[in-house]
Amino acid sequence: MRELFFTLTIYFLVSACGSSDEPVETTAVDSALKTALSTTQTETTTAPTETTVVPTETTTAPTETTVVPTETTTAPTETTVVPTETTVVPTTSSISQEQENNWPEEWEAVLQNQIDSLVVNYSGQAPVSYDRDDWGSGWGDEDGDCVNTRHEVLILESLEPVTLNASGCSVASGYWYGAFAGTYTSLPSSLDIDHFVPLANAHHSGGWAWSAEKKNAFYNDLSDPQHLIAVSASQNRSKGARGPDEWKPADTSYWCQYAFSWINVKSRWRLSVTSAELEALISMIESCDNPPNVSGSPSLPPTTTSPPTTTSPPTTTSPPTTTTSTAPSNPGDTVNCGDFSTWVEAKAWFDTYYPYYGDVGRLDQDGDLNPCESLPGAP
Repeated sequence: MRELFFTLTIYFLVSACGSSDEPVETTAVDSALKTALSTTQTETTTAPTETTVVPTETTTAPTETTVVPTETTTAPTETTVVPTETTVVPTTSSISQEQENNWPEEWEAVLQNQIDSLVVNYSGQAPVSYDRDDWGSGWGDEDGDCVNTRHEVLILESLEPVTLNASGCSVASGYWYGAFAGTYTSLPSSLDIDHFVPLANAHHSGGWAWSAEKKNAFYNDLSDPQHLIAVSASQNRSKGARGPDEWKPADTSYWCQYAFSWINVKSRWRLSVTSAELEALISMIESCDNPPNVSGSPSLPPTTTSPPTTTSPPTTTSPPTTTTSTAPSNPGDTVNCGDFSTWVEAKAWFDTYYPYYGDVGRLDQDGDLNPCESLPGAP
């Protein structure tokens, strides 16, 4: 800057003199001025490079702040596990599909496996008393079509199409084979629906610990054709709540199927057997000349050309009123369940008069043709 100042001063002095005799000097000054200006301009326009350097580390974004922990999104699974043992109800046979496929060749081995699966309860008694009311109020209507379990069984087991009453809710006629006695009938009122394993037996075999819902499901189980069966009222009354060690069907040809169905029901519902019961079952199985029917339907003898001679069923909901010389006198509403000491006695009275006068004693509150079901010995 000092050089520029002195150069300008000299330049102005020379210019002021304006002498034409000093052209070379003036030229020299101009040259000096140009050189000074050029040098000064170069100095002032050259920017220090250090001030233009931008540190690069400030433009780098830290990456650790963008990482989101993933463990918080994992939901624990143990809280979604729901125990099912109290709500599971068997819906299929205890015979597996593979066993059923091999049934014609391996039925003896399959039967032995079923027997081996049974748990023996040597006491045969439950820690609490049996109360039939714990098992529900009677036949249910699961599909809501007004046809209860009793009449569903009659429809399923009839050997010919059934006819229903005017309401369409109960069976008026059909044709059935009573397996326990080996007889035919076309009179639905002469049939009882038997729990293959009676409720009292199921109670003492482990059912006492079931929930009310599971007991009711056992009472009305239609998923297995072996569970409920239409039999003659007399055979059902004779059987009562007794197991195979105390009672067997009158038709000995049915013993093989009877034992198989009993074992299957007990196995499906995980019910125990007594040692005497197991011994009787094995003895009955030994009578099997051919494989029992896995579906539970009895092997029927050849059907006759005409149904047996029986009293025709009523075509209306009212019981028949025609009497013959063999018909008992109408007793009217003269008894109640408290007049009988056992269910067998009540059932005998009911069966005597019902075919002629209906339920005149009003002993059958749920219409299943089993009167006084709260009495000892009821199935």
